[in-house]
Amino acid sequence: MKLDANSLMTSLRIIAAISTVSFWRQRKLLNQGDNRTVYPPVDSNVKLANHLGTFFVQKIETIGSKLDNVARMLPSLPDDHTPVSPPLLSKFSPLMEEEVCKLISRSAKKSCTLDPMPTSLVMDCIDVLLPITTKIINLSLESGLFADDWKCALVLPLLKKPGLDPLYKNYRPVSNLQYISKLTEKAVFEQIHTHMMTHSLYPEFQSSYRQNHSTETALAKVTNNILTKMNTQEVTLLVMLDLSAAFDTVNHSILLTRLNEELGICGVASEWFKSYLANRGQQVSVDGSLSEHFSLDCGVPQGSCLGPLLFIIYASKLY
Repeated sequence: MKLDANSLMTSLRIIAAISTVSFWRQRKLLNQGDNRTVYPPVDSNVKLANHLGTFFVQKIETIGSKLDNVARMLPSLPDDHTPVSPPLLSKFSPLMEEEVCKLISRSAKKSCTLDPMPTSLVMDCIDVLLPITTKIINLSLESGLFADDWKCALVLPLLKKPGLDPLYKNYRPVSNLQYISKLTEKAVFEQIHTHMMTHSLYPEFQSSYRQNHSTETALAKVTNNILTKMNTQEVTLLVMLDLSAAFDTVNHSILLTRLNEELGICGVASEWFKSYLANRGQQVSVDGSLSEHFSLDCGVPQGSCLGPLLFIIYASKLY
């Protein structure tokens, strides 16, 4: 490999970036740093919860409005993507009690304030509740309906980075969802994931939110591409996009189109996703105090099981 001094320095910077990411992950695994959430000073937690809830919704509306304005100014470009009919997935398979039991064993046991009973109590009574839980999940899968009671997320505002000033813009809305809703999402996730893996439907260069993929694999790919071009004396242009409120601004109509055209989701399975995305809302929680209910017309919940997978599908055209 022929590398001059400048090329060597560039390579070292890239390797240093990979090392930094690895250190960051180790720090997270060791749970280092101050994880306490600091809030802005206000008269009451309820007022702060409402202010944060309003801010989150208005931020999404502002970004959505700007995107719509930009889209109207852009010329229509021909789509040179050759349409390929993916294998169809028209319905979800119902689960046996044994499968639901395995689903529960692999799922986090976190509780949500909106749960009808604590998850710990559900675990203590799982022998009695397993048939009921299985019936609830299968009714959702077979009817193509996601219960409206499951669509309200309890949002916990977390600072994007430790040490940031307690300003509204520095908080990320992480959703906490009812336990039964997360189990149902997990059941759908596993069937969609299996469908995508079986038919190679994942975007080839997507490293986020995938098993055995990470920021390291993405950086390793970019590093390899840059070094390969440098060795042949070619110039590399790297374009990086920073998406603001990426999960919160997902357009439901576009997402449903992607699910159909890219994954072959149709029939009852498509109706399930339409139901899942419709009439969503959230309440902000500040130290146990709840805000009013805020309706959401776009986005997928952060902190959900399906959210990351749906975002991958939504952004698949970018890869």
